Amino acid sequence: MTPADGVRPAADGGPIALGIIGGGRHAVALVDHQAPLPDVTVARWAGSPGGGDLAVVRELATRIEAPFVREWEAVARDPDLRAVIVLSEAVDATAAVEAALGAGKVVFCAAPAATRMEDVNRLAGARAGGRGILLAGGAIRHSPAGREALRLVTGGDLGPLHSLFASVRLPMTADGERASARQRAVLEEVGWDLLDFVAAAGGGEPVRVHAHVDVLFGSGAPDTAVCTIRFANDLIATLELSRCLPPAIPAPPEGEVEIEVIGGREAVRLAPGATAVRVYRAGTALRPWVDAPALSMLREVVEAARGTAPAADGLAEVRRAVGLMDAIRAAAAPSGAT
Repeated sequence: MTPADGVRPAADGGPIALGIIGGGRHAVALVDHQAPLPDVTVARWAGSPGGGDLAVVRELATRIEAPFVREWEAVARDPDLRAVIVLSEAVDATAAVEAALGAGKVVFCAAPAATRMEDVNRLAGARAGGRGILLAGGAIRHSPAGREALRLVTGGDLGPLHSLFASVRLPMTADGERASARQRAVLEEVGWDLLDFVAAAGGGEPVRVHAHVDVLFGSGAPDTAVCTIRFANDLIATLELSRCLPPAIPAPPEGEVEIEVIGGREAVRLAPGATAVRVYRAGTALRPWVDAPALSMLREVVEAARGTAPAADGLAEVRRAVGLMDAIRAAAAPSGAT
């Protein structure tokens, strides 16, 4: 889909009037960016449909002097806004994306825009009715390292793909937080960003999936997932996700990520979260020294709204990622820990 199919390109080169819904980790990264946001003006900022992040969003909007509104529908359907970026948690994202697409907006949603295939179909209906444009993607794909790796993969530099290995490691929960009923399974917590990258790497349809999930590090939910996926083009992907790092070790919100893609001519290895310096004071902190993935997301929104670059089919990307997750869930079901 291109802007000509729905949202009309901006008539001038001025900043794009942008609405934001939600106060997730990418929202914090936008506010923490120590420079004006590129080519956008945050015209309205609302909390997520569930309302659980209203206080956070109010504070973030105040920090960048953006108008805060309580009703998310007022942002999703505002006729004066050309684009909406949804930075809600997964449980709230789909409703906001559906409304904005139905209103004909350019919509970017940080992964996941949907977690079930029936929700993907809802988004497809909204896009068809409102003729909006859906852009999507996760933190790994939109990191500087992830963008470069996908350029090599999709450009054919690596040759025919043979294998992909990816691991995500998060800190273990503190002793007092173990067995918390609020804790999410690691597959659902960080798996979406990883599956978004794998789907974008072009493995095609999965033809065989083996998966096992378990509680190995004393968490209140399954803290380990190991998956092997064989795709129709014979690419074999091995994914390991675990909440296994000592809590004292600093890690980015996405965890310590390592990815290796091997092709017939070359291989590429990346660690998206390694682009930071360690700051030692009372404890240890990581300070990224490259732009956060949220800035890459904004650039896609601006290009789509202006019509300066073809808009990717975000719906197809979301559908591939949800299909992968469904296959992993089904393969892991016999382990009883999903």
